[in-house]
Amino acid sequence: MLVQFDLNQNDLDALLRHCQTFRPATGDGREDARLVDALQALEQALLEVEREHPQTAS
Repeated sequence: MLVQFDLNQNDLDALLRHCQTFRPATGDGREDARLVDALQALEQALLEVEREHPQTAS
């Protein structure tokens, strides 16, 4: 699945922090595990974008 975002650096940083710190507690272990997996995949994609397109100082 391809998902595209048009994020500024602040939004990307906030989303990345959320991916790294959020711990689901839905009460459904399988659902929590799926959400953790999805957040980890999103985190990896965001980190890859940052590596490929580093923010340049203005």
